[in-house]
Amino acid sequence: MMKLKIKICGVKSEFEQISSLFPDFIGFIFYPHSPRFVGRNFIFPRLKKEILKTGVFVNESQKNILEKSKELDFVQLHGSESPSYCEGLLKKGLKLIKSFNIDNLFSFKKIRDYIGLCSYFLFDSKTTLYGGSGKKFTWNKLYEYQLDTLFFLSGGIEMKDVDRIKNFSHPKMFGLDINSKFEIYPGKKNRSAINDFIKKIREL
Repeated sequence: MMKLKIKICGVKSEFEQISSLFPDFIGFIFYPHSPRFVGRNFIFPRLKKEILKTGVFVNESQKNILEKSKELDFVQLHGSESPSYCEGLLKKGLKLIKSFNIDNLFSFKKIRDYIGLCSYFLFDSKTTLYGGSGKKFTWNKLYEYQLDTLFFLSGGIEMKDVDRIKNFSHPKMFGLDINSKFEIYPGKKNRSAINDFIKKIREL
């Protein structure tokens, strides 16, 4: 198993304290309908330079994404953005993470046209929400994934999943995206739980 990267998503406050846990990525949500929305006048915090800042957008205009991207290392697209939409942002020099909602009927053939346009994919649970549902999909479904793009595993990951993660092996799994199961309330992270989780994952 490759050393998995850790992405903490949905951070709204205590940026310095979260940064001190040394995740590999921190995600800021720019979707106004999310309870973890950082706000329209968000001022980007100073993070430890090793931590990659990721902005999460849902069916947002390219103009608005480009305005925010000056402060970002990655743009995560969590809506129904098309390959041509992704290509437009890629041509502007942005690094993309594209999210896909997975259930037992999902066909990975649907995402072939995104190959070469995104640095990473992110596989989340299919729900009526745009992420942050706290629900898992069946991880064994990912054994059907045979494309080259590396991916983040997302969707309801929690502390008790450490052993499952240890026993789940996929050559293209790059990282873990954690969010709602490590919160006191939406946007307020449980730093102690995250710290324990990161330590355990990095021991694998």
